Amino acid sequence: MEEKKIKNFIYLSKINPALSQQIFNDLLQIISKENREKCQRFKFKEDALRTLYGELIVRHFLSKHFSLKNKNIGILKSDAGKPYIKDFPIRFNISHAGDFVVCAFSEQEIGIDIEQIEEIDLEIAKRFFCQCEYEDLLVQRTTDRLDYFYSLWTLKESYMKWLGYGISIPLDSFYFKITDAGISCFDNIRKITPSFKQYFIEGYKLSVCSMIHDFPDNIERISIEEMMY
Repeated sequence: MEEKKIKNFIYLSKINPALSQQIFNDLLQIISKENREKCQRFKFKEDALRTLYGELIVRHFLSKHFSLKNKNIGILKSDAGKPYIKDFPIRFNISHAGDFVVCAFSEQEIGIDIEQIEEIDLEIAKRFFCQCEYEDLLVQRTTDRLDYFYSLWTLKESYMKWLGYGISIPLDSFYFKITDAGISCFDNIRKITPSFKQYFIEGYKLSVCSMIHDFPDNIERISIEEMMY
């Protein structure tokens, strides 16, 4: 890896809904057959663009940092449905929300989640989070509760994606504490202690989870034009 000082990389791209049909069709030929067919099945173009952008980010990263040719990049899925790069020691994870698609890369397993901060019934936290997390939410200032909710939500999602379980484990089977000293995860079942970092991006909350503690200070933004081969 060329940039030795940072072991975790995060790329973000803003979706261009006005992408022409011709360019869209051309880019479909770059990605895997599975995702190409998935894009073609979507009813709404925005859903197809999110899938397209996600794989393009992965291919762009491998081309930029490892000079891999597109035809030599094989993207497969584990039995649990988590994508990985065939015969290559880099792990990645993709998330999308609203206008953005993000992808995190690492030498070890990594999980990422992005959510658009929108008004929501905070009783959802009472239903799905641990009691202590719900209590921590309630002690926040009223104006801070929504942001705190999305901090917890994205942390929990990033952790589950890092584990590779997706949403197959209950959200209340582990919990987070967010203090001035940092972010702590408590999981009495799995008893592992990864590191976390959060970012705020134009009305979105993003969390990343990895055993490698070195996170970038800033997220690298790339356009669809940069990802065209």
